[in-house]
Amino acid sequence: MQRRQFFLKTAVLSVSASAIGGLQTSQAQTCPPLAPAPIPSTGTGTGINAVEAIKALRIPTGPYAGAYEIAPNGLSNWYFTNLGLIAIVQYLNGPDLDTYIRSYLDLYLSKLEPNMSIRDVHFPFGRVNTSNFTLVLADSDDSYAATTLTLAARYLRASQNWAWWDQNKARLKDIAYRNIATAIKANGLTSVFQSPRSQTNNAGYLMDNCEVYRGLTDFALLLRERGEPADATYYESFAKNISSALATLFSMSNNGFRFADLANQTETTFYPGTTCQVFPQVFGVTPLAPYYDRAWNFFNLNSTGWEKGTIDPYPWAVLGLAAALRGQTALAQAQLASMEKTFAISRPLMTINELGFYQRIKSVLAGRSDV
Repeated sequence: MQRRQFFLKTAVLSVSASAIGGLQTSQAQTCPPLAPAPIPSTGTGTGINAVEAIKALRIPTGPYAGAYEIAPNGLSNWYFTNLGLIAIVQYLNGPDLDTYIRSYLDLYLSKLEPNMSIRDVHFPFGRVNTSNFTLVLADSDDSYAATTLTLAARYLRASQNWAWWDQNKARLKDIAYRNIATAIKANGLTSVFQSPRSQTNNAGYLMDNCEVYRGLTDFALLLRERGEPADATYYESFAKNISSALATLFSMSNNGFRFADLANQTETTFYPGTTCQVFPQVFGVTPLAPYYDRAWNFFNLNSTGWEKGTIDPYPWAVLGLAAALRGQTALAQAQLASMEKTFAISRPLMTINELGFYQRIKSVLAGRSDV
């Protein structure tokens, strides 16, 4: 399940710790939130209540209370958690937004390193002892930051908790600046890591940069709405340049994207070669819309039967979301059915990010907005 290790030169992964500092005082929700949406049916039987399944992964005690396991008694990965939580914001009422999203964002901000990166958390004894943990270097800086920006934007729009924004906007700007703006390469793409980790891997990944485009676009729109046009324009400019740089990864001869700027050609391996093809559409990189169809065809040509869950142990629900967004309902429903079987017999494989994309598929098929 590791990502972004394809060009890694060296790796020093873990740092042990017995305790970490706690939360700063933050702003609970005081304004009436937007009304939550009803959770749609899958249309494939009873289905999975992904919202409740994600809630159940919240860690209740210890220094990381308010974070989430990626699966029951599993590690805590901020990036995967962000992808899960983004999907459920629209289905939470005011108290739940406070409990499951705001408190998580507060925790995230409190655990940032001095350089605004963050470390994942391994719990060797699971929930039996959440005070015993090991900190592990994240497998990216750019995607962790970008998905945090998107989650914060979704939370703020749903909760209308602008006191939280006023208290934390400087910190969010620091996250965007240190992990994204200062990591932009000469070709316009973000490096997976900020310096000095970029010395071991400075690839500009297609997947990451699609997530970064979305995060910066969401953040810039929020800044503009809150009366900060200069900062909004600053981050919009990076998003625009990223979309232009992503277009250079498309191979006209092979009708598909290279998975990174350091890759010499398109690849037909499931991950990252074909799975990356759907990310421009899933993350709404609209300047790349002329390539959506060809990238989708490249993916399907080289990953036949993906919707049945036979290619990889993990479901890769992001693929079903791409199908749903493209109006290919039968494929999306087939993957939902496959994931429901996986959830029943191999629960650890349905990680929090997979649950999030599962919920997003349901949302699109029900005619709701994606997130």
